[in-house]
Amino acid sequence: MYEGKPPSSAGRKAWSFDSLFGRPADVPAPGPAAQLPVAAAPVAAEAVEPGDLFGRIGGFLRTHRLDPTPVNYDLAYQYLGGHDPALVASVEAAIARDGLLRRDVAEQISEGAANRVSSELLEKLIDQAHQSVTLAAALVGQSRSDASAYGNALDRGAAALDAGGEPAGRALELMVELTRTMINKTQNAERRLAEMGSQMDSLQGELAEAQAVAESDPLTGLANRRAFQSRLAKAMAQAAVDGTPLSVAFCDIDRFKSINDNHGHDTGDRILKMVAEALVEGVGEDAFVGRFGGEEFLVLFDGIMARRAAMRVDEVRDELSGRHLVSKTTGEPLGTVTFSAGIAQLMTGEDDGAMLRRADEALYAAKNGGRNRVIIHGEE
Repeated sequence: MYEGKPPSSAGRKAWSFDSLFGRPADVPAPGPAAQLPVAAAPVAAEAVEPGDLFGRIGGFLRTHRLDPTPVNYDLAYQYLGGHDPALVASVEAAIARDGLLRRDVAEQISEGAANRVSSELLEKLIDQAHQSVTLAAALVGQSRSDASAYGNALDRGAAALDAGGEPAGRALELMVELTRTMINKTQNAERRLAEMGSQMDSLQGELAEAQAVAESDPLTGLANRRAFQSRLAKAMAQAAVDGTPLSVAFCDIDRFKSINDNHGHDTGDRILKMVAEALVEGVGEDAFVGRFGGEEFLVLFDGIMARRAAMRVDEVRDELSGRHLVSKTTGEPLGTVTFSAGIAQLMTGEDDGAMLRRADEALYAAKNGGRNRVIIHGEE
């Protein structure tokens, strides 16, 4: 079993909970979480009081006990406005199943909607780019045909002059007119190609932006699960060709549910962003960090063996566990934020699913071993 040095209280930083999470000075510290009654029957969208849209959104969030975050506001707006039939169906199915829209389900629906919109936008942009390329190719083909026809006409004019079948003055006039026509066509083609070039540049930027949105976690800005697994698959294929090591770390924030229950989901979101930033800053520029979902993060160590990867993750774990959170207003200690991690190194012939499962097994071993520790698979 690999374990870093145990948590130490010596030299720990005093971090202000209020400076991290911006609690206003006139708002008292939260007390113990109240026990909420379980809904006895599904709460349908029709139960929301009629009125202005913002009022209905607020009523929806209160009814389903959802925090007034931008993501939840957008979900309520899309649902109550009926703008996304797939989202509406998912929300209504969740309410019918659970009696209300649970926070974790709302997060999944929002993420799915964001990915779906991004995918649709990508398809639209790709189709526009394809049309522009097709038009450009057609324009180039037409210009080549015009140039060929112009050359043939010049050859015929020259032959007519040589044969004396056309007065020289008249033949020259026809050739000059033909040249002017060709110049105009060429200038028009150049102008249209320049316009298409500008459109393609704009499309390229929009495609890049849409792809970034589709592959990013909206809360932390990290790569989402789909983007991480795509990056992992490519890195594994290259590692198999080069014969180089590759490791992954599965990290999970300890007792994250109690953070949400005791301090609210907005605080939980800020904790997620804090851990994300700590991982990005601490594991090294040659590592790739993504959010797997919920309070789980993944780190890809390309070209790095498991023990070295574990040392890097453990340094982040130790630094983070040393941040002693206190309330600036009351001075009340709020404890620390820790995470557990499991490390797996790529084995010959292994696919990404098997490797992630082994990292997950090591993570569970770390949880069962007392949390706030890093374990390498096979060294439990």
